[in-house]
Amino acid sequence: MQTAIQLMTAARLRQVVLGALLCAAPLAALAQGVVQHLSGTLSVQRPDGTMRLLSEKSQIQAGDVVATERDSYAQLRFPDGGRITMRPSSKIKLDSFRFNKKEPQRDSFVMSLLRGGFRAITGLIGKRKREAYRIQTATATVGIRGTTFSAIDVPRPPPGRTPPPDSPPPGVYVIVTDGVVAFISGNVAQNVAAGQTGFSQSLNLPPRLVPTPPSLPTIAPPASFTQLSSSPINAGGSMECTIE
Repeated sequence: MQTAIQLMTAARLRQVVLGALLCAAPLAALAQGVVQHLSGTLSVQRPDGTMRLLSEKSQIQAGDVVATERDSYAQLRFPDGGRITMRPSSKIKLDSFRFNKKEPQRDSFVMSLLRGGFRAITGLIGKRKREAYRIQTATATVGIRGTTFSAIDVPRPPPGRTPPPDSPPPGVYVIVTDGVVAFISGNVAQNVAAGQTGFSQSLNLPPRLVPTPPSLPTIAPPASFTQLSSSPINAGGSMECTIE
């Protein structure tokens, strides 16, 4: 027969194991994305204000603000198969991410472009519930139709400074490689198809198609980030870095 001490010890062990599982569950739920590839410096600001450097296999979660430094590239991968490749000196915020293979009605991917640019390959969320996928920018909202696209924010020069004569007009540019993007500002949705470039100057003005993407200084990507030779984007080469 088991003694009282043995029974108490077994009960205590079950409590410890159960407590560990309960503590681990929220952490697993918060792991909504992972740094798949990184060249350079990548940092994150958590919702509680704490900041830390990230490395490959680091996890990100809703509410995180992720930023690359100059000459740095990072690719984030999400459980639905979606990918975001950040170009140098860029900052994004993962506002919302919900994905469950068995509950497509609860899908959500909302991200904000705060600075710089990125290249996106949409995952299962964008394919099975298009309205659940949304990118917020300074001048417009990007909705998708299941696609591959790039977005870049060309900022206005500081007060009192004149931009170089060959610099592109400030605003947000969306360049589509595959599929169709709905570019929304000024209460107008402009469809941008593969091979086209959309431009939004202000939240209050309708977006429009422009003949060519913005021409930006080329920042050579690292060897691990391959170039898409078939892409029509001419945004400084680094705009098109991706890892399949």
